[in-house]
Amino acid sequence: MKKRLIALLAALMLILPAAAMAQGAIVDNGSDPGSRLNMRAKPSRDAAAVGKFVSGTQVEVLGDAGDGWSQVRIGGGRGSVTGYMMTQYLKPSSAVDARESRTVVSPYGTQSVVLRDRPSNSYDAVAMLMVGETVTVIGVSGDFCFVQLGDSSVGCLLGSELK
Repeated sequence: MKKRLIALLAALMLILPAAAMAQGAIVDNGSDPGSRLNMRAKPSRDAAAVGKFVSGTQVEVLGDAGDGWSQVRIGGGRGSVTGYMMTQYLKPSSAVDARESRTVVSPYGTQSVVLRDRPSNSYDAVAMLMVGETVTVIGVSGDFCFVQLGDSSVGCLLGSELK
């Protein structure tokens, strides 16, 4: 009995620190609502950009990556995006919220469009969105917009699929 209790306590000590590390933050690029913060594939200014996110975007800080970088995740539910952002631009709150509500449209004449997990038509589908649905634009990558759904899922749509 005593050995099982010690094993259980040891297991909890391994699990709890990882859960306690994750914390919420908000992207804060300053007062310019057009400014965007790069999310990088690695903790370096030279690493490929995953996307560029506006002030007001909520992130989950997964850990300190060192040298002024944090590993972060945006979204949940059916889709999320993970990468690295400069810690100095992650705050408990932001005076500027540059997220935009937009309406899904179909330039293809269909009743729905595919929400992708990455900014490309060749990536996996996160969801099918009906024309007329409202999404929140939180970032961009080339011709694609990162959008967040009401369940906090994040995915990518072409800019032409939004009005």
